[in-house]
Amino acid sequence: MLYLIWTLLNIALGVYFIILCFQAARLLKERIGLYAAVIFTFGLLSFTTNSGKKSVGIRENPDVKKWTYVPRDSIIPGGLKFAHARIDKTWISRIELTVSYGVKKSSNQTVPVEANSVWYGSVTGFNWEPISISAHATTDQEYAYTVIGTLQWKLLGISLYSQPKTYEGSIELK
Repeated sequence: MLYLIWTLLNIALGVYFIILCFQAARLLKERIGLYAAVIFTFGLLSFTTNSGKKSVGIRENPDVKKWTYVPRDSIIPGGLKFAHARIDKTWISRIELTVSYGVKKSSNQTVPVEANSVWYGSVTGFNWEPISISAHATTDQEYAYTVIGTLQWKLLGISLYSQPKTYEGSIELK
């Protein structure tokens, strides 16, 4: 419930800020002129845009951190599989863990290859930053995991509080 309230507060303040910007631009136009209002508007828009490259897929997205345990070329070709676990869930979002695994060529053991953790759903007012992900085999069909990260609570893009989070559990291999 707190996550929903925080998201709604961020949206309300964002809308209010946009209304204030339009009012400020209108006042600038009346007092100083149209040229100043246009420069002011483009100046505000430059703060809200991001010039960084954004990709849809996790593989191409540089914002998603990956933990690599063994090189992909040490795995039997075509044997890479994925296991997913939902490690946290709120009304409006969830944090998921993805572990890729495969059979190692040299030992014929199933080993974790890579892992990542991503926040899905409404991300307005939050930033999930995983710090450490560990995964190790407990049985042939199960891995134990530990995900340590920081959940940043933001208000209009400014980080107000950083909440440390630790998730532990097991993930079933298929």
